[in-house]
Amino acid sequence: MMLNDKKQTIDTRRRALEADNMSATTSATARPVKTRVFARSSDARRRWTTTTRAMASRHATVVLDKCHPTTTTVSSSRRLARSTTRSSTRANASDASVASVTESATESASSESFDWFQAWYPLRPTSFLDADEPNEVRVLGKKLVAYLDKTRGEWCVLEDSCPHRRAPLSLGYVQKDGALACRYHGWAFDGKDGTCVSIPMSVDETAEKTACASPRSCAQSFPCRVEDGILWVWPTSGADATLKSAGTPCATSLAEEGTLPGEWGMVELPVGYAPALENQFDPSHAEWLHAKYDEEGQLSDKANAGFVAMTKFNVREGTMNKDGFVVDHGGYNKSNADVSASRVFTAPCSSRSEYVDAKGKKYLSAAILYTPTEPGRTLMFTKFQAHQSGAVQGAGAKKVTPADRLNSLVSAPAKSLFDFYIDNFTSDPALVRVGLSHGTPPGSSAYNLGDQDILAMHGVEVEMESLDKPWKQSYYLPTPADAGVSTFRSWMDKHAGGRVAWARGVVDDASKVKSEAEQLDRYHRHTKHCVACKTALAELGKLEERCVLTSKYLLAGGLFLAVTGAAFDQQAPATISACLAGASLVGAEMVRDMQHEFVSSVPRRGVPKPKLW
Repeated sequence: MMLNDKKQTIDTRRRALEADNMSATTSATARPVKTRVFARSSDARRRWTTTTRAMASRHATVVLDKCHPTTTTVSSSRRLARSTTRSSTRANASDASVASVTESATESASSESFDWFQAWYPLRPTSFLDADEPNEVRVLGKKLVAYLDKTRGEWCVLEDSCPHRRAPLSLGYVQKDGALACRYHGWAFDGKDGTCVSIPMSVDETAEKTACASPRSCAQSFPCRVEDGILWVWPTSGADATLKSAGTPCATSLAEEGTLPGEWGMVELPVGYAPALENQFDPSHAEWLHAKYDEEGQLSDKANAGFVAMTKFNVREGTMNKDGFVVDHGGYNKSNADVSASRVFTAPCSSRSEYVDAKGKKYLSAAILYTPTEPGRTLMFTKFQAHQSGAVQGAGAKKVTPADRLNSLVSAPAKSLFDFYIDNFTSDPALVRVGLSHGTPPGSSAYNLGDQDILAMHGVEVEMESLDKPWKQSYYLPTPADAGVSTFRSWMDKHAGGRVAWARGVVDDASKVKSEAEQLDRYHRHTKHCVACKTALAELGKLEERCVLTSKYLLAGGLFLAVTGAAFDQQAPATISACLAGASLVGAEMVRDMQHEFVSSVPRRGVPKPKLW
């Protein structure tokens, strides 16, 4: 009897559940969801036509050439959706309507998902690239190599892996015919499509042609283009990728105000993509992190403009979608309190800011680009245009003291001699001077701002890793000034899977903790990526060797003159020689200091910790 009662109770509950599901399905059918599609402006809508199509899979490519056999890869988000749908169907086999609703919701979410592998990424300013050698680069964890094919006058990007024995092609060299040769066994590849054009160890010409005709002999090539002085790459290969990339504009070309004049700056930050972008959408941090402090360690009233609480910071209505968003905000110090600004985020890499004053006149323009290279490292490209004198603020110039003026006066002859050496005894004087403008004062003072940002961002990244909680639980964001950070994080959660999608085989599981020396490293941040800085550093190394060698000869000569001069009562030549030897050694030490500016922010002498504030 009790069993019958239980059975009747279960049947009753099942019928009630089916009735509820039927009602929910009928209700959903009766009230179809309305989808609103917004564009940033009528002009922007036309420009964005090619970039707003739904991308359900990461790269479903169908390629007809021999180097890229036909492949179809389903994105991880789509696989997860299918897995979820299958699980739901098994759990509710008798309820087809519930499975249908789940599948519909999944497809809708997929159409609004940003695909990390279907976008243009900036690799380097072309002025930073070595036109004579292969350049090692990375995007989304992919190891790539970029080189200039001078026979075509075009940059090419290949996977940094020779299909023969998987040695890095970036170790190779560019042949006179424009092919990239692997330095391990001499295999050579056409940079345009990755075709293997030479296998030196083939037994005869027929065997070489047969091997080169095999798809397995090809290096993987990627679409690339030069725009706004930057080499861009599309991190998916194949015919579909070529067609898709050709119809998709780079982020800088979408700026309504056009491109900015001047040269790009670029560094590789030793922090991840998320903290780097958060820093960009948090402008008020400058009033503390980049402020001047007095001798007592307090904010200086004289040296700083003085902060003003932000009251306006919001997402522009209708702009949030998988392709990015726009935020509008006001000023944050007494100097720019009446300024209004807009920040346009074009996924995944561009933040374009335009500031105008109370009269509607341009105040400041800023173009900042980001490329996630590998877990815990991000490229940052910067270009600024100040339209008014008060627009540029930050660490500023060091106060000139009487001691600085005296040192400048004493070192003037040495500086003139150094300039003469650069102009007459270096391999490329113009390129060396560009490198010196990047790596030595006053140009190197820009590293001070970067060091401040990096120490803060690294601290955030490490703490977030240790807390292992969603950002909404880890952060407390109660003020309007925090809206930029929450907007970016919300975009990541809603449209980008909450994190960067790395290339196959790249796992973001390493600790983000870096030593202070690593955080303050300059060589890996900038110097190794910039051909001008590498050239300048190499020439400074040669100058140091010559100064040391000169001092040795002068000391030896002075010793000889001292001995011989004693016999003739002539000590002046020996004294002069010794003085010149000492001057040469001082010069060598000064050149060492200059080289250190290219390598690290950690001081060469004393406590190995820079004074940043």
